[in-house]
Amino acid sequence: ACDIYAVNAICFHHLGTFATAGSDGVFNFWDKDSKQRLMAFKKADRPISCSAFNPAGNLYAYALSYDWSRGSESHSPNAPNTIMLHKVQKDEITQRNKKPGRK
Repeated sequence: ACDIYAVNAICFHHLGTFATAGSDGVFNFWDKDSKQRLMAFKKADRPISCSAFNPAGNLYAYALSYDWSRGSESHSPNAPNTIMLHKVQKDEITQRNKKPGRK
């Protein structure tokens, strides 16, 4: 079986790369030019409902909370909402070397 999850957040880093986060509890950093994933991070125990880089780009904040992707019958009002911070390392978010002749 193939599970399909919603992408709840896309945010851009000032270096020209971006992050996605979703209902599966995973966030990834991507190189938009090469269309390759730069880094995949450990799955959280809850969906990631939103995320953002700080202006300097050295922190990535994301919220763990119910995102309603499974409907109201799966909602647990007692589950905590949590804001997480990830210290961004330059090698996680920097574009890879481009191959000659590619734009």
